[in-house]
Amino acid sequence: MTPHPTTSPDTDLSYLRQLAEAGKDAPLMAGPYLVAGGSWFAAASLAQWPVLRTAFDLGVAEAAGLWFVAAAGFAFHLAWLVRRDRGRPENASNRAVNTTWQGVGFAIFAFWLGIAALAYRRDDYFLINTVLLQVLSLYGAAWMLAARMTGRGWMQANAFFAFLTVPVLGVLMGTGQEFLVYAIALVLTAVVPGVRLMREAHARSSSAAGA
Repeated sequence: MTPHPTTSPDTDLSYLRQLAEAGKDAPLMAGPYLVAGGSWFAAASLAQWPVLRTAFDLGVAEAAGLWFVAAAGFAFHLAWLVRRDRGRPENASNRAVNTTWQGVGFAIFAFWLGIAALAYRRDDYFLINTVLLQVLSLYGAAWMLAARMTGRGWMQANAFFAFLTVPVLGVLMGTGQEFLVYAIALVLTAVVPGVRLMREAHARSSSAAGA
């Protein structure tokens, strides 16, 4: 019987290094997806901030409903992006990074369903706010992995900021200020990096076309 192939830590590290070498100069295509998700949910979070909620005379239920509006808007935006990019060739680095962020998206959705069920069963809807902590924790992990695979140091800084924000949100939870901090964190860990990736991809494409 042929033994099943196994991988050692050295083999795994070698594979990550190969991905890093292949991805250093490759334009990453995840930018528009990060901008879409970060923008929709940062806007929804900002609407929960008591200062803006009072300014726009939004009740708690009305403001909470904006999360569902953001989720629906992002779903349609995501569907459009996927349809636009379908069939576009990907290198190994892009596939790895895109798969990482897809996993983050599914993990966030699964956690939201689970915590919503728990909140309903215990009649404690404050529990749903823990999604904010989970999202940024996953963002930090995704950026750390992306930094390792692509060799881009600024992604490591994104990971550090996302991780740093998690305990800050924990301290602020229940004050209303957590929504402002979360919105800012989404802009800094998703929207701004997404715009940067889009600019890098555009610059590489322009350079390749002019060559």
